Amino acid sequence: MTKLVFLGEKERSGAVLGGKAQVLDQLAREGYPVPPGFVVGTDVSLDALDDAALGEAIGRIGGFPVAVRSSGTMEDLATASFAGQYVTFLEVSGLDVLRKSIEGCRDSVRSPQARSYLASKKIDPSLATMCVLVQRMVDARTAGVCFSIHPLSGREDHALIECCEGLGEKLVSGHISPARYVADLRSGKILTEDVPEEAGPGARLSPGEARQLTACALRLQARYGQPQDIEWAIDRKGTLHVLQSRPVTSVQWRDDVEEYTNADFKDGGVSARVCAPLMYTLYRDAMQESMPAYLKAIKLIPRSSRDTYIDCFYGRPYWNASAIKRALAKVPGFDEKSFDHDLGIQKDYGAGGPKKVPTNVRTILPALPVALALEKNYKLQLARARAYGPAFLETEKRYLTQALDRVDDRRFFELLVEVLDLHQRTEFDYFTTIYNNSNAQADFKKAVEGVSKAIGREVSLVKLMAGLAEVSHMKIQDGLIRLYELAASGGVESAEWKLALDAFLSENYFHGDSELDLTVPRWGETPERVRTIVSEMRASGHKPRDPSDTVRSQHEAFLAEKRDVLARLEASFALKLRHRGGFLKQLERSRAFLVARETMREYSTRSYHLVRRYALELGRRWERLGVLETSDDAFMTTTDEIRSWVGGKAADAEVRANVSHRKLMYLGYRKFTPPDELGGSVTQRAADSYVASSGAGNLVLRGTGCSPGVVEGKVRLVAELSEAGQLQKGEILVTRFTDPGWTPVLGVASGVVTEVGGLLSHAAVIGREYGIPAVLNIRGATQALKTGQRVRIDGQAGTVEVLGT
Repeated sequence: MTKLVFLGEKERSGAVLGGKAQVLDQLAREGYPVPPGFVVGTDVSLDALDDAALGEAIGRIGGFPVAVRSSGTMEDLATASFAGQYVTFLEVSGLDVLRKSIEGCRDSVRSPQARSYLASKKIDPSLATMCVLVQRMVDARTAGVCFSIHPLSGREDHALIECCEGLGEKLVSGHISPARYVADLRSGKILTEDVPEEAGPGARLSPGEARQLTACALRLQARYGQPQDIEWAIDRKGTLHVLQSRPVTSVQWRDDVEEYTNADFKDGGVSARVCAPLMYTLYRDAMQESMPAYLKAIKLIPRSSRDTYIDCFYGRPYWNASAIKRALAKVPGFDEKSFDHDLGIQKDYGAGGPKKVPTNVRTILPALPVALALEKNYKLQLARARAYGPAFLETEKRYLTQALDRVDDRRFFELLVEVLDLHQRTEFDYFTTIYNNSNAQADFKKAVEGVSKAIGREVSLVKLMAGLAEVSHMKIQDGLIRLYELAASGGVESAEWKLALDAFLSENYFHGDSELDLTVPRWGETPERVRTIVSEMRASGHKPRDPSDTVRSQHEAFLAEKRDVLARLEASFALKLRHRGGFLKQLERSRAFLVARETMREYSTRSYHLVRRYALELGRRWERLGVLETSDDAFMTTTDEIRSWVGGKAADAEVRANVSHRKLMYLGYRKFTPPDELGGSVTQRAADSYVASSGAGNLVLRGTGCSPGVVEGKVRLVAELSEAGQLQKGEILVTRFTDPGWTPVLGVASGVVTEVGGLLSHAAVIGREYGIPAVLNIRGATQALKTGQRVRIDGQAGTVEVLGT
């Protein structure tokens, strides 16, 4: 084949263009300033390409000199940049030199250096082939690289720019010390600069050039959904040229902040993916108000405390674990490792080990006011949660029944602020229930550990937490079972099925696949989604579990464990006197709060549905008023911005500019994988620390056992909820995390393995109610396990053993 492919003509695959050229082809078609060029594909024979055709191609891109660049099919991957692995020829003139340069690029894919790099990235060298990109040379005044995230500080609001005078090869090859600039990503303002003499006078960037570079970097980051490493050049006329854009493959996570974690946030859903600004600020408002109020109420922090408890990094919410642990350090018996384990926080504690607070007279006496205040808060919050429904539902109905299309602007914006207020009150109560639940479970765990030592056997905490018939999310499965049975007998087009669907939606209209993502429609908006869920259940060949059956069996397991513990305690008067009363009290409270948390989650979910309904209307009105370009951009605003605009304190242009920038940042992190923990006190735990071997020599992954039972089956790796329809009868679901939208899927799986989560996570609670083993908190599980592998999972021991294929 002798056909050359020109950049920007039409869309072609990476197999045709190679990684680098495919990106530049996309950018050229989208209007980015890419130097003109063409690609010599792997199937193009240079011998069959005559000088006339090659010369015509060179003329078409502006003539000599040209750059001859590698464009490997395995180049510029998300996890492997291939920077410097292949050769580039610059200032190429003449057809003979051009042919030799093309051959040189092709040969570089087989160099020892390239083969060693491929092996280090676990890529089969035989899969790597080489296309060659020929581009018009840029007469560069200055050239370099621009990172849309600062890779050394982890600051996502900073761009790092390095450059030198003339061509960038001197910089890439490490022959000189480049000029270095740190710029604000939004404004382009240069924050710091260091221009050594050897970088050359041409390496000095003007404020306008810095703004142009950062604006381009921000757009490219949004285009590709993750931070970009961009090669660029500015010619002697001052024109910017984009020479390459690839994912940043290595970032030093933020260490200028305290320890922050997304534990529970990710498994709960709000940090499961990039978080819309409106959603983040709803969560921020709730937590920043409720957490200090709770800690002050139970006398763990002073009234004057001003800690920040939640922040947003890399497009996702994180909570301040350092601040929480400082408060809990006043509690006798506080064990940092146990605290982290229950929530699914993964960290290396280093030589000093985790923090532990001893239980003695010196720690107990100062903590007595805390114990009394906590006991009071337990009772108040449990009573509040149990009585929450009537008043909330009445208020919710008032806002749901508003005919928004007939409400004038002034009244609508008043109602919108009222809905935001209702949401914050509801979340305050929901979050306070969560805090009490966490403490109640910690208290119960300590009691169980004490009883285990007393009776001489390990008491199963997970069995004592199972069999909760009142868990609200299980009611969804009741309705889905009804729809499944009707579909099996009469199909999804029957009148009876459609009536049942209407009934299901009247009870569950506020639920959806991603309930903590405001941008995702609820089932009441998209009834066809429920039809798809039921159809996927039928296609799996595995009837979903009936909650009434699984809850019954799990409740029997709970009762058996409880009876055995009590029998052993009652066999000794001393043990009975010391442990029985406290054990029963803690057990009852633990189970009551697990139910209360799920009940309050329902009201929280309803309040998010209400906010989404009003946010959609906000978008329509702001678009009509010229505040937004499109109505969907309403999710890119914030709660404080809405309140300021309604109060006349924020101008339309200010809102529009803020929304535009937030949208670019939101889009720029949608494919990014952030750390679960970050901060100055965090040492990332290595993935291989989760791996061991069994006596039989099999690979064993160790995590947190969160739902008891042992099962063998084939792995089904599921990256997103939309792929869950692939799950087949008897398979074990392996995924990074679940949120409440996965409830129906867990009703089909025979077991579940996730990379994050703890005993209180959604997958743990629902797994226990379904009676399926669940092993959570295995970092790297989705890389270590493959679809089709046979594994044995033990939900009590927290192990996953690979048995073979």
